[in-house]
Amino acid sequence: MNIIKIVEEELGQELQKAGFQLANEEKGVWTYERVKNGVKQVITVITSRYSSKKIKVLFDTNAYGQNTKEFYNFVPEEDVKNREFWGYKNEEELRNILREFRRLIVTYGFDFLETISKPTTDAVPTEEMERYLYLNHQKLYEEYSEQLHTQEKSVEEVIEIIYQVIEQNGDEPFENVKDLLIGLTALYGHTICWGDKGNWAWKGKVKKCWLTDILGTDKQTPLLSFVFSAWDSWREDRRRGDTLFYIYRTTLVYYYRMHPEEKEKRSK
Repeated sequence: MNIIKIVEEELGQELQKAGFQLANEEKGVWTYERVKNGVKQVITVITSRYSSKKIKVLFDTNAYGQNTKEFYNFVPEEDVKNREFWGYKNEEELRNILREFRRLIVTYGFDFLETISKPTTDAVPTEEMERYLYLNHQKLYEEYSEQLHTQEKSVEEVIEIIYQVIEQNGDEPFENVKDLLIGLTALYGHTICWGDKGNWAWKGKVKKCWLTDILGTDKQTPLLSFVFSAWDSWREDRRRGDTLFYIYRTTLVYYYRMHPEEKEKRSK
């Protein structure tokens, strides 16, 4: 059975009519993409890693905050709501499933892609914000460290202060707090790399400022989106989370693997 040919005949040709192109084809994975109004929309046909005779469809966009969805996330039909992978035994059953996928995509999927082509929040780090952080992180760190009196405090204490400031400004419009959040990001980044045990890098391909080589490890992360998300979560449902603590603590795991003697000193 030539699955690649069958997928293209039953589904791919319909997607191409709607402006999608086959962007990637691997074993058991067919990715179709189009760009609409500046947003990349993706429909992926994928087989189960455990059984080649089970198949499903994934829907994605690169709009900020949106996650991968499947038919059961948005199709209202009862026989679809509880189905993840669709199983088949032969070519005829596979073609019938792909025809059903085609129907569901035309009836619901294209409209749903439009829905998830919008950012989930207005708290979106722009290239301008990312570049400002990259160019001014040292100055911002010094400014906010002095303003919030974080000198001589432990990393955990500084992160707690950052969360408190985020919570104190949770009722403000994003436009009013975006500069504050950029400053808190600089403070956070310098704090978790103990001042200078890390590198601030501009990654042109994704147009983001990354903190790399944190504490001399291979740990790296784009910080601004995490601080923005922490504020956005508090604004939306007063939920703090612990992402900022988690990033630091996981980095410590890597650091102490490289320097076990320092962990022993700290435990004494």
